[in-house]
Amino acid sequence: MAQALFRKWFVEEAKEDWEEVKLGDYFPVVTGKKDANYSSVDGQYPFFTCAQGILKAPDYSFEGSAILLAGNGDFNVKRYIGKFEAYQRTYVLIPHEEKYFGFLYTLIKYHLDSITGGAQGSVISFITKGMITDFQFSIPKINFDEKLEKFNEFYTKIDANQSQINTLENLRDTLLPRLISGAIKVRFN
Repeated sequence: MAQALFRKWFVEEAKEDWEEVKLGDYFPVVTGKKDANYSSVDGQYPFFTCAQGILKAPDYSFEGSAILLAGNGDFNVKRYIGKFEAYQRTYVLIPHEEKYFGFLYTLIKYHLDSITGGAQGSVISFITKGMITDFQFSIPKINFDEKLEKFNEFYTKIDANQSQINTLENLRDTLLPRLISGAIKVRFN
């Protein structure tokens, strides 16, 4: 839904008089500092690498609402809110203002091929800081804040749904083995 609204509002309905801005205007572009071997099975914090999956780390270097962009490999984009660690080739993009978080995440996902310059599968197999900071896009001069809020509402709802899914999966994983083993009896009337 967020991608569809982004396309409608910022691609199909884009106007000539909109303001041209750069991604680098909205956040500092930094990378994690940890080696890929830093992960720990017993880690308490998410450890973001360039892979699709998320590992664990014993401590954290970052905290906030972050957009995580893999600097090499398949150039995936993730978002995370909280304390976390990042691999040295993973870009950590924490907006200066929270209100831009959902919009910027959606923008980066939508324009990922343009940001990377088609680097995936070509001779250039990594993203540079300049590819991110210099990426230009247009924003409307009116009603922009209302649109920003809509993106954040979508992602708040998505996060709440994911939390519910995780709770139900944990409950299933706890109860199912106990039901199968007979440790829990179910009475039928």
